[in-house]
Amino acid sequence: MSLFSPEEEENVFNFLKKRNCCIRCCLRYIGVRTPESYNDPELSVKNVEIFLGYLQPDSGCEYIFKQHCVLCLGILQNETQKSILEKIENILDSANYDSKTFTCALTIPISIHLRERSMLIALSKELNLSSISLNSLEYKLYNVKQIWKWSFATALENATKKLMQTASPLLIEIIFSYLHEKEEYSQLFNYYNQTMKRIDGKYCQKRNANSETISRKSMETLMTKITNEQFENSFDVPPKQSEKCVDLQDILCTHNSIFIGGRYNKFSRSLSQTPWFVNGERKMESSVQDLLCAPIVKALKAQSIKFLSSGREDVDVRNIYDGRPFAIELLNPKVSNITDELLANLVTIINQTTSLVKITSHLKVLDRTDLQRLKEGENAKTKFYRALCIYRDPLKDPSVLDNLNKLKEIEIIQKTPIRVLHRRPLTPRIRIIHEIRSRWMEPKEIKSLFHDKDAVCIPNYFILDVKVQAGTYVKEFVHGDFGRTKPSVCDLLNAEVDIVALDVTGIALEWP
Repeated sequence: MSLFSPEEEENVFNFLKKRNCCIRCCLRYIGVRTPESYNDPELSVKNVEIFLGYLQPDSGCEYIFKQHCVLCLGILQNETQKSILEKIENILDSANYDSKTFTCALTIPISIHLRERSMLIALSKELNLSSISLNSLEYKLYNVKQIWKWSFATALENATKKLMQTASPLLIEIIFSYLHEKEEYSQLFNYYNQTMKRIDGKYCQKRNANSETISRKSMETLMTKITNEQFENSFDVPPKQSEKCVDLQDILCTHNSIFIGGRYNKFSRSLSQTPWFVNGERKMESSVQDLLCAPIVKALKAQSIKFLSSGREDVDVRNIYDGRPFAIELLNPKVSNITDELLANLVTIINQTTSLVKITSHLKVLDRTDLQRLKEGENAKTKFYRALCIYRDPLKDPSVLDNLNKLKEIEIIQKTPIRVLHRRPLTPRIRIIHEIRSRWMEPKEIKSLFHDKDAVCIPNYFILDVKVQAGTYVKEFVHGDFGRTKPSVCDLLNAEVDIVALDVTGIALEWP
């Protein structure tokens, strides 16, 4: 319930009007909370039934619309708004977002907050308001951002041809600046630094107003510390009329990220998962990320992407059968109306474009729960591998592999492999080998694999299928990495064993 009578509210209104405040600022200072009142404010305040006829036809108030408002610095005035609407319309037309809705955010100069407080102090002195009345007035005061949205929502919707909502994936951010802002807030900071030794027990840092920009957070902190008396000693009360209004510094349009996921096969042993650079030089012509993402980025007109997957295979490791779960984060996409037909067409395009990678599942638009599941799958799930190995010692007993097939739930300790030690810390990890299946290769298999007639004379190749805990270094489990993995297949067979090729054959994750 308001502590002010209608007559007192009229006094506040007239006080502000005489000091070159626009009508919208006059209305928000008396606590008007009906959005309709701000659409056509000059007509609203002539309504005697609602506002006691604050503005009469002969009130001589035409100057209000010809000068910059001393409080909002023009943000809530129609002329400023017209130029903004034109620029927003041009930006959105060129960006061509297909979102049917948008939300709007404003960044306003710090000076506006200072001027609002200055005017509140001036009101309290001029009208002899008690502290309770002043607090009530301050409580009822709507901020510039909210009034801006109320005043120009319809015009903004018409300009963008989209519906303005509180929550929308498309954000239009309007950033205002003010030429004299640093000049106004610097005198306040300098005064406070000179007169107050400490803030919350810490020495207040002196700032050079000519070389350092004061952050919005610093200003908010200061405004809670400084008293009205101190404020009045360092800032004009009431605020002075400015010759300049706010400037439109920038308009930024961004759409929330869209995540799309599926599974992929990788059939090449010379293809990295993501672009591979060494000393700024690209080592390989393409990557799994490039081949999968390029058609999707083109279709959804994304600004950039981030590639996510449940683990990663080495350059020389294939990924076959069901494939590896992956997700693509599309940053600032222009197309957000994603149909099943569009996703199916993308699968076809990707699979027809390259033979190096294939999508093995349907594509799906993902939510945050899906992404969390993908992340957990990196270390919490089991994975299946098939390795082509060679038994380098003289083979005396072919049944030696039978001993491997009997083993289950083997606990191994792996130090960080030498091959990745340059990019990962030296840390021992405990991993579980859940199951092992091994068999010797048939001569015809060896011949087919190597396309070498002499290869049939080499009987020491064998296939090793393992089911392991995610995060296991399988290559090192085979050859031991100079004793850094214990036990290894070398230890279990008591022989020198090496790995020739490796495939990922399965990742136990419900996906997509």
